[in-house]
Amino acid sequence: MTGEDSHTDDGALRVLELLAGEAPARAYDQLVARARTSGPAPHVERLERARGLALEVNAHFERRSRREAELAALVDAARDLTRPGSLDATLRLITRRARLMTTMDLAAVVLLDEDGSATLTTADGAVSALTVGYRIPAGALPAAAGPGERPAPFWTADHLADDHPTHATALDEVLHAESLQAVLGVPLCADDRHIGYLYAAARGIHHFTPDEIALMRSLADLAATAIQSARLLEGVHTANAELARAGSRVRASLGDALRAGSVQDELVQLVLDGIGLDDLLARAAAELGGSLSVRGAAGERLAELGRMPRPDPEELDRVRLNAAATGVACRLSDGTWVLPLSVRSEEIGCLLFHPGSDGGTPVERVLLSYARIVALLLVVQRSSAVEGRVRDDLLADLTTREAPAERLVERARGVAAVLQRPYVLVVADAHSPAAGLVESWAAAYARRHRGMKTLQGDRLVLLLPGEDASGAAARVRAELATATGAPVTAGACGPARGAEAVHRSYRQAVRCLEALTALGATGRSADDRDLGFLGMLLSDDHDVAGFVDRTLGPLLEHDAERFGNLVETLDGWFGAAGSPTRAAEILYVHPNTVSRRLERITQLLGRDWQHPDQALELQLALRLHRARAALDPAPGVPPSAGST
Repeated sequence: MTGEDSHTDDGALRVLELLAGEAPARAYDQLVARARTSGPAPHVERLERARGLALEVNAHFERRSRREAELAALVDAARDLTRPGSLDATLRLITRRARLMTTMDLAAVVLLDEDGSATLTTADGAVSALTVGYRIPAGALPAAAGPGERPAPFWTADHLADDHPTHATALDEVLHAESLQAVLGVPLCADDRHIGYLYAAARGIHHFTPDEIALMRSLADLAATAIQSARLLEGVHTANAELARAGSRVRASLGDALRAGSVQDELVQLVLDGIGLDDLLARAAAELGGSLSVRGAAGERLAELGRMPRPDPEELDRVRLNAAATGVACRLSDGTWVLPLSVRSEEIGCLLFHPGSDGGTPVERVLLSYARIVALLLVVQRSSAVEGRVRDDLLADLTTREAPAERLVERARGVAAVLQRPYVLVVADAHSPAAGLVESWAAAYARRHRGMKTLQGDRLVLLLPGEDASGAAARVRAELATATGAPVTAGACGPARGAEAVHRSYRQAVRCLEALTALGATGRSADDRDLGFLGMLLSDDHDVAGFVDRTLGPLLEHDAERFGNLVETLDGWFGAAGSPTRAAEILYVHPNTVSRRLERITQLLGRDWQHPDQALELQLALRLHRARAALDPAPGVPPSAGST
């Protein structure tokens, strides 16, 4: 081997060592420089060629490493972009990744609008306020060459020094504001649809390599798909939100409808129970929180509650006609609601509602429910007034007996059904000079209780369905005294049935009232049973049998059913001044027998039968019973023991 070959082999081996050690380019230059000073020319030439090949191999390795890093970054970007997120978050991620992967100073996304213009939506690395939101007019950006084709990417190393118009011309203001020179733009296309551009730019001169352009195109493809997915996801979220809002509106509407239906059911029942217009407005004001006014067909004020602003008459007439024509609530300029009141297409007035100071908006369906109930109440009051006059006239005729009862009932057959059921009759003296107040109260009370009323001089006469005359008199006395502020005395009689009994019950109730007055019991109430034997004495027919039956009835029934001797034992006990032993001697029985019979009497009459008042009535009933038995004894039955 010659010396030249030895130099060549040594140089080649040294180049391989530098290549294996990933030495920088200057190490190869130093090797070649040393060879020029010490070796022959052919050896230097071969060494220079080896250096060139080594640098090419090194460049290939660097490009491969860079490509691997770019692919790894692209995979990371793809993984990040496939995660669901909002459109704004997706755009920020795209520009961030583009700037880092290209090592540029700025990355931005421009999206096309429906009208052909474009908007710079997101930028990473921007330093001016002009960038984000920058509008690009339609036609400033190049379009695709033909249908179904995508625009080509563009780039320039120095936009500021480029004499030829480029794609970046549309971004002149942004590029100058950001002092950008090198610009690379690639189209964003998804599903064969061009949606915008992805830009990368540097604040200095930069010559873009094919690898950089290819990398940007790959990232743009991923970005376009991610943008479309984000848009679809936002569309789904928007649709879901709209569905949720629609569901909320439906639920609210259903809730309002259910509430309005419930309110209307309750109000109908109140009308059936006889609620007045003022009480109905008070309930409405408490629930709705405002002021209300009811106007008649001619605009007259029928009822009002709260501080209602005085509307302009012309505006009220106009809005009222509109509300009546449409059947819905309308509003005045001062915020007052106007609701039509109509029955069978006949306008009978309007309901005005002004919200309270809290400014809350009422539920329109609830307002309409109140309007319908007010209209119903006005109609009921109108018909009740007519029916009330018929009822009052009938009761007045039946109590004065100016004509036969059958003829009177025939004349008022439509309201006489109440006489076929048990009723009580109450006569009250209010001791009040306010006759108008008494009459209005009586009209409302009779309407509420489905009864009749009439005034006989200074006395109020009420015919009320029921069987408890004493309780009815007590309630009339208490409520009328509260209404007039004066003491009320009331007498009652009943229960009774039929038209023929009205006059008799009326006379008996009057006698009870007169008895209370004579006894100094002004401001009290009683019926014929409360007065005991006084009621019998005061009655027209002196119902002795009825008094005896009411007082001794349980004992008489017991003795008749069981052939007992309780009436006889009670009579003997009173005759013995309450001594069981003396009573046993009178009755010729053992004292224990008397004690057992007295226990049974207590069970039938109650524990208070020995009370002086009840004992007095029992003794009177026993005397009357003995007298009737003595005057008309049953065949074969001797008078009771101890009879006189």
